[in-house]
Amino acid sequence: MNTRNISPNVHTFNILVDAYGKEGMINDAEDVIEFMIIQRGQHPDVVTYNALMDGYCLRGEVDKALATLETTMKRRGIVPDTRTYNILINGYCKKLKVDRAVDLFQQLPREGLTPTIETYNTILQGYFLTGRHVEARKFFKEKMMLNKALTLNNITCSILLHGLCQNRFVVEALSFFDTMLSAGLIPDICIYSTLIDGLSKNGHLEKARSLFDNLPLKGLRPDVKTYTMMIQAYCHDGLLNDANELFLKMEASGCLPNDVTYNTLIRGFFHNKKYNEAGVLMDEMCARGFSADASTASTLLDLLKSQEQNPALLALRKKFLT
Repeated sequence: MNTRNISPNVHTFNILVDAYGKEGMINDAEDVIEFMIIQRGQHPDVVTYNALMDGYCLRGEVDKALATLETTMKRRGIVPDTRTYNILINGYCKKLKVDRAVDLFQQLPREGLTPTIETYNTILQGYFLTGRHVEARKFFKEKMMLNKALTLNNITCSILLHGLCQNRFVVEALSFFDTMLSAGLIPDICIYSTLIDGLSKNGHLEKARSLFDNLPLKGLRPDVKTYTMMIQAYCHDGLLNDANELFLKMEASGCLPNDVTYNTLIRGFFHNKKYNEAGVLMDEMCARGFSADASTASTLLDLLKSQEQNPALLALRKKFLT
């Protein structure tokens, strides 16, 4: 680490600690702090240690981040802020240790700190990530919806809609979506994509199609993720013509398909015995620099085992599996 030309300024050091932390170079981040103290006589502040703790959490070393708060910061008289706790709460949720995250969440008021919407969103997502949808819904209703000081945002909505749909509470998700619209919150394309995906995967294709078709009326353009979700939904229901038409439409509208889009439609053709169409699309996919993913290759191998004499499949094996 070259420290010769570093200006003796806490802000400058903090930028370095943050950069090293985000790159996973924790030893270098620790060296910067040591250099600040020993060589430059600078005093690290809460921003310094937040950056270091964030670096630990990015590496999955959440207990080291907690130790930084409970030992180093307290020993040096550095008062944590809400971001300090948000970093730890997020770290424990990602490690699926939601109860530990909730303990920290409950500690905030005792420290004279106020949780932010990011704090609440992280806990909500943590509950859903660990399959605790009952607690997630209770937390949302009691701690978030009834909290008049809290302003829900699009991230909140996306987390809730995704969690509800994943757990098959589609009616509840639609009800919340309507409530959100009535409250004046303007959904972005991410929220619509989440709901479209959830509806289509839970047997509500027509509702998903309606939402998708009405996106232009909301001033929104579907992105590649949204298009791919609808293509997957059509393929799942055996509506290959609709899936292919949408595939052609997305490119005509200026949204280029990616490797996920291609593989999704190719598998749709496979599952519906449209082997020639799958072959044409695989040629096009490879010409664009994409390749078959593991799921597509596995599907093709399974088909070859069960229908070894199909000439279209044999041609695909020769092209793509040899």
